[in-house]
Amino acid sequence: MRGLLVRIIGCALLVAAAIPFDRAPERVAQPPADDAAARAVPYARSDPARRDSAPSTDAANLPAETITVPDGPDLPASPGETRSVEVVVRNEGSATWMAAGSSAVKLSYHLYDATGKLLAWDGLRTTLPYDIAPGYNGALSLRVALPPKTGVYSIKPDLLRDGQAWFASAGAAANALPLRVTADLDAGYGATTAPASIIPGGEVNIDVTVTNTGLKAWSAGGDHPVRLGYHWFDMSSEAVVWDGARTLLPRDVAPGDSVKLTVDMKAPRAQGAFALAWDMVQEGTSWFSTAAVPMKEDLVVVQERGVTFYGKGWGHGIGLSQWGAQGWAEGAAGVRLNGEQIVAKYFPGALLEAQPISKPFRVLLSAPSTACIARTIWDVARMTSAGGLRLVNDADPSVVYFDAAPNQPLHFTTSGSTLIATEQWSGRRVYVGEDTVTLVPTQWWDPIYIDQKALAYRGNIQVQVRDEGNLRVVNFASSDDYMRGTLPGEMPGDWEMEALRAQAITARTYAAWRQATAGDRTWDVRDDTADQCYGGRSFESPRTSAAVESTAARILTYAGQPIRALFSSAHGGISENVGCLLDAEKIGTTWKCADGWPYLAVVDDPAELAAYDARGENPYGLWSRFVPGDVIREQIIEDYGVDIGDFVSMEFNLSPGGRPISVLVRGTGDWVDLKGDRFLRTTLGLRSTLVRMIPF
Repeated sequence: MRGLLVRIIGCALLVAAAIPFDRAPERVAQPPADDAAARAVPYARSDPARRDSAPSTDAANLPAETITVPDGPDLPASPGETRSVEVVVRNEGSATWMAAGSSAVKLSYHLYDATGKLLAWDGLRTTLPYDIAPGYNGALSLRVALPPKTGVYSIKPDLLRDGQAWFASAGAAANALPLRVTADLDAGYGATTAPASIIPGGEVNIDVTVTNTGLKAWSAGGDHPVRLGYHWFDMSSEAVVWDGARTLLPRDVAPGDSVKLTVDMKAPRAQGAFALAWDMVQEGTSWFSTAAVPMKEDLVVVQERGVTFYGKGWGHGIGLSQWGAQGWAEGAAGVRLNGEQIVAKYFPGALLEAQPISKPFRVLLSAPSTACIARTIWDVARMTSAGGLRLVNDADPSVVYFDAAPNQPLHFTTSGSTLIATEQWSGRRVYVGEDTVTLVPTQWWDPIYIDQKALAYRGNIQVQVRDEGNLRVVNFASSDDYMRGTLPGEMPGDWEMEALRAQAITARTYAAWRQATAGDRTWDVRDDTADQCYGGRSFESPRTSAAVESTAARILTYAGQPIRALFSSAHGGISENVGCLLDAEKIGTTWKCADGWPYLAVVDDPAELAAYDARGENPYGLWSRFVPGDVIREQIIEDYGVDIGDFVSMEFNLSPGGRPISVLVRGTGDWVDLKGDRFLRTTLGLRSTLVRMIPF
C-alpha cells in the first residue's frame, strides 16, 4: 500500500445547525398488505422487500466531494495491521476545515469486501495536522486498520465532521482504493461441485479449484506438504467433523497458480443443515484457517429418504412477473409505475411500438389445448351462433357448403381422414370430404359457441382432420379480440389497471412472436398455459377489455421483431435469463447458459414479494415440498430412462440469478445431469425453479 495516493477534492462544509450523525445503511419497511376476499378469476396462473439507503442527512448543506484513486502498485499488507495511506486533499470551498474544536474535520474511510458488501462504515478517524484553508492542495496521512482475514478489500476515503455528517453523504462520487491483505500461506477457493443435499454418511466426489494467493509456493511433498482438507460444522458453528479426508496436490503450486482437485467427501451421519468448510493445511504446521485465511463454506443438507425443497414463486421466472406487475402498479415498492414503465422494467432494451397490420392470430382449441378449464375437443364438435353460420371451403370461401339458421347447430365428426359435417335439425350431412372447412358467423359480431369447450369465440373457426383421426379446431381472431379473451384468463380483472395494461402488452407481444415463428404449424398459440389461457368471448369482462383497448395494437419489439415476451405468475423476487433455463445448452457432460436475449435478463423485483390484491398478500412468496428418494428415482426412470439406483445426493449448477441451470442427481448405481427447469418443474412438479435446501 505504501506509495498509494488518494485524491480527495471537496469544498467547505457550510452548516448553520447541527446535522444528525451519519449511520450505516438501514432497511426501509414496506406498507402492510390488505386483507380481503378471494381472487376473482379461476383461470389465472396459479420477506418484505428491502432497500439499502444512503445515510440520512441534509444533503443540500453538504459539500460536493470527489475522490479519485490514481494508478499505483497493489502492494500486499498483513492481516490486522494498521497502515498509513498518503492521500491528496484539496479544499475547493470558501471556509477553512478546522483541525480541532466542535466543528473539526477529520479523515476517515469506509471498508468493503470483494463483492462490495460494507464491512465497516466507521473507519479509523485521522485528525488533520493543521487547519486546511480554502485552496489548499496537499498530501495528508490516513490511518487504516486492515481486516484480520486475508482477502481482497477496498476502502473509500471520506471526510467528516464528527457528530454531524460525512462529506460524501451529499452524493459525491468516491472511487475505491483496492486493498490486498495476504500472508506467506494464503488460499483462494473457487467454485465447487458440492451437493446441495445428501443422505447421511453418503460419499461423493467433489471438484474444488484452489488458488495460491499467498507469497510462498505450496509444496506437494517434503516434510510439510500442503494439502486440501475439509471440516463439517453444524448451524451453531460447532465442528461435527474436523479432519475430513486430505487431498494431495499433484505438483508444487507457485503463488498465483491454480489447481483443480477431486475430493472424496463423506457426509456426516447426523441429519440437518451443515457447512462443508474447505481449508488448506500444511501438514505438521497448521491449517490455513488458523492463520487468518478464510475458509470457503458450502451449505449442505443431510437428510434421509429424500429431499425437501424450499422455494419462491410460481412458474418459470422469466420476463414479466404478474404479481410483480401488480406490486409495481400499486406502489408496493414505494413508487407506482404505469403499464409502459412496468414492461420496460421487465424487458430491458425492448421498444414499445405499434403492431403492424397482421393476419389474425390462430388459436388451437382442440386437443391438447384445454382453455385452462380442463375442456377440449377430440373427434366430435358441435357449434352454433345466435345469428347463424356459413360453412365454407377454407381455401376458397366462395364455395359455400351450408348456411345455418340462427342457433342451428352443426355437428362435426371424423371417419378416418374424412371430415363429416351434419346439420342436426334434420340429420342431413352437409359436408363429407378431406378439405379444411371454415365456419363464418352470418353476423360478424356474433360469437360461435362450441359445446365441447362450453365457450363462445369471436372470429372464424377452422375445422380439419388430424392424422390421428381427431378434429383440429382453430379459432381465427384479430389481435385485440384475442387479447380480450386472454387477459381475463391470465390476470384477475379487479387488479390494478396498470398491471392489466402491462399484461395486455406482454400477452399481445407473446402471441405476435409465436405467430412470427410458427413456421409450418397450422396454429399460432394454444389456449392454455402452454401459451396463454384463452376463453374467447366467454372470458371477456368490461375492465379487462378497457385495458386491452387502452393498449390497442401495442407490442414490444427488438431489432424490428416482436420479442419473446415470456411471463409467469411470480418470480420469487428476481427474474432469470432465458438462456439459463428454457434455452440452456448441454455442453459436454453438463448444462451451460446460452446467450439468450438481452431483454430477458436477470431483473431484481422488490415489488413482487410486497404485492397484494383484494384477497391479501402474494400467496406465492414461500413454499416447501418434500420429495422422497424413491420418487426421484422413479421419475428419472420414467422421464429419462436412467436408473440411478438408490438416491444418494443432489447438486445444483446455479445460474447468475440463483436458479439451477442443471441438477446433478447421484445414486448407488448411476448419476444424471438434468436440465434444471425440466427436471424441477416438469419431472418433479415443483412450483418454480427458485429453490434451496434450507428455508430462504
